[in-house]
Amino acid sequence: MVKAMNKTEVLKGSLSATLGRNVKKRRQELGVTQSQLAQTLSVEVETVSRYERGTVAPSFAQLEKICSALQVPAWALFSDGVDVPNTEGPSFGEQLKGLSARDREFVLSFVRNYVDHHQKAKKPDV
Repeated sequence: MVKAMNKTEVLKGSLSATLGRNVKKRRQELGVTQSQLAQTLSVEVETVSRYERGTVAPSFAQLEKICSALQVPAWALFSDGVDVPNTEGPSFGEQLKGLSARDREFVLSFVRNYVDHHQKAKKPDV
């Protein structure tokens, strides 16, 4: 018999939960309080708390601000058990292997959109 998971169990294993754990871990490594991060992101402290608990996922724009504030690439925040990447660490592809197919597609879609956005932003208006 398969046991149904409750909301807490579902959230604990979700991509939002992974993101939240990594945001919290990195914020603490940098010695930044939730209040300081909230001020940097122009959001309420409760919003940062919700991000960290995985109950709310940030928008792409907000994720970009989080990455900048925490000095970490977005992909690292979506990986379980990964510290801030360095040149000697696992490759992006190796990191993705640990994710479900659905989560891998989400991360890849995010990266494609992120790159596309920044390429368009760098092009001068004609």
